Amino acid sequence: MLKSVSIKNLALIANAEIAFSGGFWVITGETGAGKSVFLSALKLLCGAKAMPSQIRNGEETAVLRSVFKIDSLADVREFLKEREIDFDDELEIQREILLNGKSKARINGVLANQSDLQELGEMLMQFHGQSEQTLLKNIKAQQKLIDAYCGNEEILQKCKESFDKWNAVHKKIEECKRNAESIAQQKDFLQFQLNELTSANLKLNEEEECENIVQSSASSEFKRRMANDCLELLISENGILNNMGELVSKLQKFESKCSNAPKAEAIISVEEILKTLTSELKKAGKQELYNTEQIENANARIALIQKLKRKYRTDLAALIELREKRKQELESLENSDSDLAELQKSASKLRAEFEKNAAELSKKRQAGAKKLDAEVEKGLHSLSMPTAVFSTRFVPMELSANGAEQGEFWITPNKGEGEKPLRQAASGGELSRVLLSFKCAMAGRDKVPLLVFDEVDSGISGEIAHKVGECLRELGKYHQVLTITHLHQVAALADGQFSVKKAETGNRTFTNVEPLNQNQRISEIARMLGDENSPTVLAHSRELLKKHG
Repeated sequence: MLKSVSIKNLALIANAEIAFSGGFWVITGETGAGKSVFLSALKLLCGAKAMPSQIRNGEETAVLRSVFKIDSLADVREFLKEREIDFDDELEIQREILLNGKSKARINGVLANQSDLQELGEMLMQFHGQSEQTLLKNIKAQQKLIDAYCGNEEILQKCKESFDKWNAVHKKIEECKRNAESIAQQKDFLQFQLNELTSANLKLNEEEECENIVQSSASSEFKRRMANDCLELLISENGILNNMGELVSKLQKFESKCSNAPKAEAIISVEEILKTLTSELKKAGKQELYNTEQIENANARIALIQKLKRKYRTDLAALIELREKRKQELESLENSDSDLAELQKSASKLRAEFEKNAAELSKKRQAGAKKLDAEVEKGLHSLSMPTAVFSTRFVPMELSANGAEQGEFWITPNKGEGEKPLRQAASGGELSRVLLSFKCAMAGRDKVPLLVFDEVDSGISGEIAHKVGECLRELGKYHQVLTITHLHQVAALADGQFSVKKAETGNRTFTNVEPLNQNQRISEIARMLGDENSPTVLAHSRELLKKHG
């Protein structure tokens, strides 16, 4: 329940503090006095888009604040718990609008974004005006009204979940078919690539390994050639070692004949070193890391890999991935029939589950619609449409998350006119009465505590206006009801009344919102009757309030 609203610097309202209690309340005042500003404040507190132009001229900010009693509002309390916002039995919403186009919102003092404000606002109040009456002509909105009346939230959720599961598998089936068809069209090409890549027997890092073999073999050939060249100098017929031996022999003869001849020992030592060198060179000349066949194989593998890389325009790792991909694609083609059969089996089961839920939803809609029709029709009769006939028709539709049919409202406003869809038949005044009849029918089911009606009684007068007032008064037993009205018949039936007046002080215009006591209500209703100074009109006004007080 809304307990209070304060408005500061919004349009023509400089400062207003308004307190409420339960039941049916009206806001009255001359046309242009600023009644809509109060509704704008409520909408802004519920997350409506804020505009700098809404700030009172000459001021920098507009500040709005509302307090709700939430002790019995479980959904609101759960909302606050989820966002870790502290609360007791009251909820405070505050919103500040700035000249730079931005706004700040707080829920119980905690900063909140616009979407949170909108979500919370939908739990706290509903606005009904010309747009909501027009919405009655939307058949999707009509379907939602039927489901809300029937209490179909749970079965609707089950229906949606089962449809989504079936639809997801159905999409997989279609995708499986498309993939199988695409792969089947390319089967020969895919098989050729797989055969070529498989026969190549490619291995990761193989190209680098083969290049190492080739490079190593080239290095070995160089070693052998250099070793053999050195051996040629050492041990050939005219090589160093042969000449060294002859030199040693001559020196030894020379030494035996002459005591002061050079010693052969130094030459012998050098000869031993050269012999050791010769032995090492022979070993080096024989070393071979890879044989000819290995080198040839390495060169052949390098040539094959290079050829495949050029052909497929990619590297070795990607060639190996492509081989595995082609293998999987061809295997999937072979397995596609069994996979498709399994998916179709699953889809059939899920569709059966969905159809079962859709059938239950249809049954509840059909049964609930009959009761709804009777209640709305009863409401229309009480609102001075005594011969009106109201009914709901269902048309089979393609299966969707919302079930198997679309409900639409039909109405015969007056006897003998013929039944027509509500979206084609009703006038503004008739739509107002249909809307009120719906709200009365939903009174015990609708959980939103505050209903706000913006001139829902426009286009009607006389006895019909009195009936509308009685309907709003009845709604006030189930909800807190706030209505802007120009009709004295409606205002007289309210539990409480506010007057909106515009006045000039100095060079400024102000809109004031004031709660009215009994005497002030008499004067205000007399003004609505046409003459607040007439004793007769005042007496009539007093009688109206006494009668309905």
